Amino acid sequence: MLEELQSDALNAAFISTAILVLFTTGELLHRRRGVRVELTRKLSHVGAGAIVLTFPWVLSSPWTVAMLCVAFGGLLAFGKITGLLSSVHSVERRTGGAYYYPLAVIGTFWLSAGDPLLFCIPIAVMALADTAAALVGQQVGVNHYRVFDNKRTVEGSLAFFGLAMAICLVGLALAGKPGWPAMLIVAIVAGIMATATEAISVRGADNLFIPFTCFLVLDRTLRLGLSDISGWVEGMLLGAAIILASFRIAALTPSGGVTVFVVVTLAWSLGGLHWLLPLAAFYALYIATLPKEGKIRADLDEVFPTTVGSMLVVLTFGHFGDEGLFVPYLATLTASGAIAFSRMAKVRGWPAIPLGLSGALTPLIPVMAYKNSLPFLSIALATTAGVTAFVALSNTHLAGRRLVASLLAGAVAWATV
Repeated sequence: MLEELQSDALNAAFISTAILVLFTTGELLHRRRGVRVELTRKLSHVGAGAIVLTFPWVLSSPWTVAMLCVAFGGLLAFGKITGLLSSVHSVERRTGGAYYYPLAVIGTFWLSAGDPLLFCIPIAVMALADTAAALVGQQVGVNHYRVFDNKRTVEGSLAFFGLAMAICLVGLALAGKPGWPAMLIVAIVAGIMATATEAISVRGADNLFIPFTCFLVLDRTLRLGLSDISGWVEGMLLGAAIILASFRIAALTPSGGVTVFVVVTLAWSLGGLHWLLPLAAFYALYIATLPKEGKIRADLDEVFPTTVGSMLVVLTFGHFGDEGLFVPYLATLTASGAIAFSRMAKVRGWPAIPLGLSGALTPLIPVMAYKNSLPFLSIALATTAGVTAFVALSNTHLAGRRLVASLLAGAVAWATV
């Protein structure tokens, strides 16, 4: 490792200098020329992406990449505290995208083991397609949809998809794999999934989720071949069918519908039917308990926090293929179900405890139909731990309380099974 670090030292110094020049240029444009911060921020976003794309060829050790990313993150934090990086941080909306950027780089480099194809395509999509979506949305976007406290435009999302698919197609063509027409199908699938992920990612989280989604599609389809491509296509078609069948009855908003599409696609393509069934039961319970009058809108605000912990487990399973993750996955669903339906009971004017218990038990019902035994004690302990954590955090201003609670439930299930 020491030899690799020494051989990387000169290139790391050049990269650090390039990053400093990039930020200095952005500051000068913003402070001296009055260029809007949204533009200087995008300049830094794209410029950093161009620099980062050289990593597979100029750096050999992931530890060098990690140290550069830590330094990059430290520079951003210092600039935020001191006000020296107003060209990046002085935006009106709440966002942590600048801090997620270095995490995405080191994460993608580690997962791809420095493979140029698997590293460069996800990073290029994050740096270029995301920027194109923002610029198109700001300049010509007229069809808006809400995502938490932010807005997206249909035009911006279409621009993202077009550029993301083109980047994937060009990268795969240069690598000469997986062959035609599979290459086109992979590019379309990666483009659709990255676009859907970007559409529902808020406060800069797209800088994390976009490259990982792209990486997962590319890695699995290149390793597993046509059989995995068909799984992604089946998942997307199934997700679209569920949205069309339930859009009105479930009172889905556009962002809520996109979230359902992403969740269904990932569960089916990565885990298959037995990973999808608990989620389907969960969704069916939500529809069954909707009031007939004055329907609650199923927006991203409810759908995403309820499922994000479970989706992180599904994504982990998709990469590592460890079947032992299924019980933690169930625990994240039971904890999320108990929390979500207890909260919904207040809005519906129903007793919280019975509906909360229904939310916890419903994901287990379809699993019991084909599994002879389940570690109910472990799942119960995990669910209790998750709900307790959520209650303890309810009086805090911590964002992502349900994510923390559901992941804690999954960790307890993992430890006790």
